[in-house]
Amino acid sequence: MNDQSAQDFLSSLQDRADEMVRQSEQIREQLGSLTETAGDGGIAVTVSSNGALKDLEIDQRALQRGPEELRATILRLAGEAQAKVAHRVAQTVEPFAGESAMEFLRTQLPVEPEEPAASRNDDPDFDDEPPQTYLR
Repeated sequence: MNDQSAQDFLSSLQDRADEMVRQSEQIREQLGSLTETAGDGGIAVTVSSNGALKDLEIDQRALQRGPEELRATILRLAGEAQAKVAHRVAQTVEPFAGESAMEFLRTQLPVEPEEPAASRNDDPDFDDEPPQTYLR
């Protein structure tokens, strides 16, 4: 290998390294501003790009649900938001990652959330009042 071809090789290697640094900075910037919010009847859950809870909003309507339903709704919404943000992160990284890395990443992602089941509070015919008497 002569001096010129070694210099060209090193220059090419430096150009590739510079491009990788530029791409990683671009990904970091995109991921830093990435959030996902899921909402349902007075509750909104927002997670950051790493899936960490970033914000939780609960209004008066949600407080009427009772503790068990409120808990279940918050957990469901957090899971939905985390799954959505994980898939958005994968889409952001995909142009820069190799195919084998993306195949592995997809196996680690949570399942896309399904449409939420209707709540009993959504059913206008649901009557949660106990009968006044059992005998007539």
